[in-house]
Amino acid sequence: VMQQLRAEIIHGRLAPGERLVELDIARRMGTSQGPVREALKMLEHDGLVERRAHTATFVAPMSFDDMYELFKIRSAVESYAIRRAARQITEAECDELDQLIAQMRDAGKRNDIAALVEHDMAFHRRICEWSGSITLVQVWTPLYSQIQRFVVQNHPQHFKNLPDIADTHHPIVNALRSGRPAAASRAMREHIMLIWSRVERKSARRSATSRRGNQAR
Repeated sequence: VMQQLRAEIIHGRLAPGERLVELDIARRMGTSQGPVREALKMLEHDGLVERRAHTATFVAPMSFDDMYELFKIRSAVESYAIRRAARQITEAECDELDQLIAQMRDAGKRNDIAALVEHDMAFHRRICEWSGSITLVQVWTPLYSQIQRFVVQNHPQHFKNLPDIADTHHPIVNALRSGRPAAASRAMREHIMLIWSRVERKSARRSATSRRGNQAR
């Protein structure tokens, strides 16, 4: 039940702000309300749903301001993790990262954003794990679901060619192979915040178009 609800939220089939009624979900999925209640608790822990007034549960909002803050936190966590990982990473581990990039590209060619993001998140999880810090992994893991939802629903608007998303990971692996912690950390920060530069450029273009339209009128 949790996995099905999670997929529906990640892909936007359950929209932000939509109320989740345990009885309705139980009927739809052919189960009792108990598993639904437990599933909603897990999704609340992941930040995908929120409980209001102790009774009603809703799909959590996904504002750009909140996501920007989340990505800034993610950038700080992962840039520190990769700095640690760069000091001890092996060639075999770098090969594994390259394999995940290849899997991202294959998914992008199939226009399968869900699979692409799964491989993308695995890439970043591996680096956190290879930092050697359990604490870093524990900090990163709760961010996973919210990041995944944002990427699945927004990246296709800013990357018309989905395999390009895979290619943005190459500078990270190149810096890791060269054994340069500072360069790897910088590459990670630039990679994570790249989407926001694209969002800002798109917003600026829309504003300029709107101003030209107003002037013409």
